[in-house]
Amino acid sequence: MREKVRYLLCGLAMGAADVVPGVSGGTIAFITGIYDQLLNGIKSFNATFFRLFFSGRWKEALAGIPWGFLLPLLLGIGTSIFSLARLTLYLLHTWPQALWAFFFGLIISSILLMMRGQRMPLSGLALLAAGAVAAWFITGTEAMTASHELPHIFLAGFIALCAMILPGISGSFMLVVMGQYAYILSAVVHLEMAVLLTFIAGGLCGLMTFSRVLSVCFCRYPSQTNAVLIGFMAGSLRTVWPWHNGTIPAMPPSLDGMVILACITCIVGIALPLLIQHLAAMKKF
Repeated sequence: MREKVRYLLCGLAMGAADVVPGVSGGTIAFITGIYDQLLNGIKSFNATFFRLFFSGRWKEALAGIPWGFLLPLLLGIGTSIFSLARLTLYLLHTWPQALWAFFFGLIISSILLMMRGQRMPLSGLALLAAGAVAAWFITGTEAMTASHELPHIFLAGFIALCAMILPGISGSFMLVVMGQYAYILSAVVHLEMAVLLTFIAGGLCGLMTFSRVLSVCFCRYPSQTNAVLIGFMAGSLRTVWPWHNGTIPAMPPSLDGMVILACITCIVGIALPLLIQHLAAMKKF
C-alpha cells in the first residue's frame, strides 16, 4: 500500500511538472527513482499484449501489465493535470520567479543525483556537452504558428509525450514550440474530447515507440545514455532560469524580495530530492 501511495504522489508531481513549459515529467521520474519502472511499464504494452488482447484473450493480455505501478501513477498524473493545472498556472502568473527557481533547483538536484558515484571518461563528457548544447538550442527555439486540425494534434501528442519521458526536454515546452500549448491546455480545461482523445492517441504511439528506443540505449550503452540525459537536463536549465531577456537568461533587474524568495525556493528545490533520496537510502539499511 505504501508503494502505491508513493507512485500516486510521483504521478501527481509528474502531472504538475508536465503542465509547465520547461519542466519534464521524465526529470521528476528520475528524481523520484521510478524512471526504469516507467520505461518497463510502457514497454509491457508490446506485440504479445496486442496479439492476446485482439484475439479475445483479455485476461492473459492484462496479466502481463504492471497495474500496481501504472494505475496509481496514471491516476496521479491525470488528477494533477486536470486539477492542479489551474493552480500551477496561477502560481506561474502570480509568483513566476519563485516557481521557476524551485524547478531550477529540482533540475540541479537531479543532475547531482545522476552524477553521484559515476566516473565519466572523456567520451562521456563529450556526450554530456553535446546533450547540453542540443537542449540549450532546442529550448531556445521560438514558437511557431500551427494548425489545430486533428492530424496536427496527433503529431503534437506523439512528439510531446516522447519529450515527456526524456529528462531535460519538456513535453509542454515542445507544445509551445509547435504552437499547440494554449490550444491543448484549453481543451483540457473545457474537456474537448475529440481534441483530447486525438492527442492521447498520438501520445500513446509516441510513448510505446520511444520508450523502446530509450530502453535499448540504456541496456547497450548505459553510461553514454546517462551522460546524454545529464547533458539534456543541464541544457534545459535555460528555460527554467527565473529571469530572461527575450529567450536569453539574464540577471535579476534588482535585488528585491522576489529575488530573495526565488533563492529560498531554489534551495528548497535542491534540498528536497536530496532529502528524499537520503531517507530512501536509510530505509534500505
